[in-house]
Amino acid sequence: MNDRLPARDFDACLLLLERALVHIRAACWSKDLAKAEALADAFHNLPRLLMDRRDSWTVAGFETLFLVGLVERYPEFAGFQEELRSARGNEGPSS
Repeated sequence: MNDRLPARDFDACLLLLERALVHIRAACWSKDLAKAEALADAFHNLPRLLMDRRDSWTVAGFETLFLVGLVERYPEFAGFQEELRSARGNEGPSS
């Protein structure tokens, strides 16, 4: 476990991963493989953040590197960013 992450950040990331997996499943059911691939590409990195203690792995970095591009391509996933920020108790990216 990445003990540098506060418990609320860790929990927020796990809940976000759960939601992403549900969306991947739904995208596969509807045969929208491009959407499933985009979601999987972004969220397969989240477990590394939850495990790795490197300073370079942060929640804000995950948001910037992976969620921003996902939301640009699929605006319907803007709720992922909002949910992550809300669960972490802030309105914008932070470390």
